[in-house]
Amino acid sequence: MEYTNHILIVDDVQENINLLGIMLQKRGFSVSTCTSGEAALAAVAERLPDLLLLDISMPEMDGFEVTRRLKNSAVTRDIPIVFLTAFTDKKRIVEGFELGGVDYITKPYNAAELFARIKTHLELKHTKDLLLQRNQELQIVNEKLHQLNLDKDELLGIVAHDLKSPLSAIRGIADALVHDETLPQQIRKEFEQTILSTSDRMFTLIAELLNANALERGAITFEQQPIRLSEVLQIITEQYRKQAENKAITFQMDIEPAAIVFADQFALQQICDNFVSNALKYSPHGKSIMVRASLRHVAENGQEAHTIVRLEIQDQGPGLSEEDLTKLFGKFQRLSARPTAGEHSTGLGLSIVKKLADAMGANIGCHSTLGNGATFFLELPCATPEQIAEMSVSAD
Repeated sequence: MEYTNHILIVDDVQENINLLGIMLQKRGFSVSTCTSGEAALAAVAERLPDLLLLDISMPEMDGFEVTRRLKNSAVTRDIPIVFLTAFTDKKRIVEGFELGGVDYITKPYNAAELFARIKTHLELKHTKDLLLQRNQELQIVNEKLHQLNLDKDELLGIVAHDLKSPLSAIRGIADALVHDETLPQQIRKEFEQTILSTSDRMFTLIAELLNANALERGAITFEQQPIRLSEVLQIITEQYRKQAENKAITFQMDIEPAAIVFADQFALQQICDNFVSNALKYSPHGKSIMVRASLRHVAENGQEAHTIVRLEIQDQGPGLSEEDLTKLFGKFQRLSARPTAGEHSTGLGLSIVKKLADAMGANIGCHSTLGNGATFFLELPCATPEQIAEMSVSAD
């Protein structure tokens, strides 16, 4: 067995340190030394040893006092301490064990006995550390399992409420359409539209559940590329044009032409879609939604300034309370703010876009005060001139 453990020797007699240090170094140990209790405490604070060989009889601060101080600290209490002593007084030896020492070695040293005891205590420490690590890993696993169990219960609640209720409605309407031939044509059309909108809502919920699950499993791969933000936003706002017209809401666009981001196409579209969709849900009738994208130069931690693109979607809705803001991007969160026209909300969308943003290394957040609307923002790196040139070549 090769020893690479670090051992600290503390003895006020330099000759003892030299003898013991040479013996240990020949066996492959890393060794450091001190000649006083105060120096030993300072050395341990700088670097934790795997084992401490500690002389009991020292002036000013003896080995027992050093042990007391080390055992009183959560950082140092697990260091194995082997006492070095010329005493054979059993009472003193017992006192050392009661303080937390794991063993003692009497002077003069018997080399075979010394190394056997050192080897035993290092292996015991290694086993203890390994068990502690395994326990910590098991605790993390248990916490994840506990969270998964909570998510499962929440999911079952969503399925029971958000799927069962619309399914019951669809079944009732379908039953009427099949069995009541006297229904006026206008009522039939309204029922058909209700079935369509309700099934769309259910499909959205299932898609978001599948997306959340895929993200958590790491099943979605990201391929970042230069993307012109104005094109993405134009497509998305156009998709929501009819919904906006139904609430007499207008989109105001202020997008810098140079706002070209380096991002994953799917993730970016999902985030922008969620921002716009939420702004529409929570905006009152007759208001406007500002869609803004600008370039910003930032410098972090003394690094050279670089350019980012900041996207902002600002609504004129009810805004968010401080409590809402703290749980905004959590999974299955229900906020105090409610959609203004009875639109459906799964409580999953923002948790998904947060994971998507994190996966791209983007910064995402929201500024809001209750009663004054909300501004959701996304900050992404600006594509470099080289990346933009590659985009132009690909387009050709």
